[in-house]
Amino acid sequence: MIPGRASTMVQATPDQVDALLLFFCGALVLLAAVGLALFAGGLAGRARAARAFRFVLLGTAVTVLLAVLGVYGMIAGAPLVPHLIGTPDPSLASLGGTDPAGASPYPAARAGYLIAVLVLCTAVVAVAVASRLTLRAWIVFSIVWLVLVVSPVAYGVFSLDDGWASGALQVVDFGGALVVVAAGGSAVGVLLACGRGEHQPTRPSRPGLVAFGGASLWVGWLGLVVGSEGALDSYAPLMAVGAFVASAAGVLMWMLVDAVLLRRPTLSSALWGAFAGLVAVTAASGVLTLGWAMLAGALSALACATMVDLAARARFGPSLTLCVVTIVGGLVGLLFPGLFASGSGMIDSGNFDLFIAQGVAGMAVLLYATTVSLLLALALRFTMGLTRIRYGADRGLREKRPVRTDRAVPPVRDADGVPSAGAIPSASDAGSAH
Repeated sequence: MIPGRASTMVQATPDQVDALLLFFCGALVLLAAVGLALFAGGLAGRARAARAFRFVLLGTAVTVLLAVLGVYGMIAGAPLVPHLIGTPDPSLASLGGTDPAGASPYPAARAGYLIAVLVLCTAVVAVAVASRLTLRAWIVFSIVWLVLVVSPVAYGVFSLDDGWASGALQVVDFGGALVVVAAGGSAVGVLLACGRGEHQPTRPSRPGLVAFGGASLWVGWLGLVVGSEGALDSYAPLMAVGAFVASAAGVLMWMLVDAVLLRRPTLSSALWGAFAGLVAVTAASGVLTLGWAMLAGALSALACATMVDLAARARFGPSLTLCVVTIVGGLVGLLFPGLFASGSGMIDSGNFDLFIAQGVAGMAVLLYATTVSLLLALALRFTMGLTRIRYGADRGLREKRPVRTDRAVPPVRDADGVPSAGAIPSASDAGSAH
């Protein structure tokens, strides 16, 4: 401070502190989207990781533009259809109010965080279908999918007063686990439309990409969990620690399953386990103690690792692992507070009301997202095309190249340079003969 002058430092208001937290957590969520592309794509090689990264970038661009054009209002605005969808908000005009310069930064920060959550859910679908779809089909699918599938599901979660899930059913879903389940179910629907036949990659995975992408996903998903509180209060540190504990339990459980079944736990085992634990704790991070969070992460990793082993026999390829973790982990996380949530779970309250509501919401979202995405993908398949392999896409076959028959075959000559009898003359020999 300059001597003789009064201090001009102004203490930050609670809204500004909370807005800063949401901006930071939104940036971490975007990091998780990028890390997911490098992690899941790197398991199949550098080329597959590059394609997954490209799909994530396109999905991010589509999501952000649609959110600004009105989709954000459909997930967090005033009710348009009560309990189902909000009113579109072009250019996010409602956030600034009548005096944008003097408005609180919190609404804009919350909007940025929720848009980042939508980007992450779009990235889940993008990484799962990147090896099967064309870029044109992915752009069209993501536009329609965000409006038909994501908007009603996200409105049910993020519209706390009027949403069909949080408002009507009183579902406990802090971080948007229902939207994550919808993303996993949508990816399954697209893969079903593409058909079986994506075999395991012949090229080895890239450990560097896998490690960097998995670490980015781990850190970024913590931003999703902490940002779901929406404020820097006494619950935010507990939610962060609970997410750490759940992911650690998931790492140990998945590696234990791989050690028993495969006798060889790997780097991907640890990272998939951490991811399963984080997905499980997303829904109920604010109502679980550290002990229950640890149990949730362990059970989620156990269920996901078992289902991944069973789903591998369906021959849909490595993309199905991501779908299994998001669906099974999300459902475990949704059902867990129905039993063990502090105050409202079955253990404390003695009734199954919350458990039933959580299960109904999770299964309804899964069936709706899978069905709508399957129908949309089939519509694209029979109109503009869906898969990026022209022939044999449903069976994983490669297009055969025609054999060229116009190549000249050199004649077989003896020691004196004279063509031997019965040899096929070359084009030059045939021309000289005439």
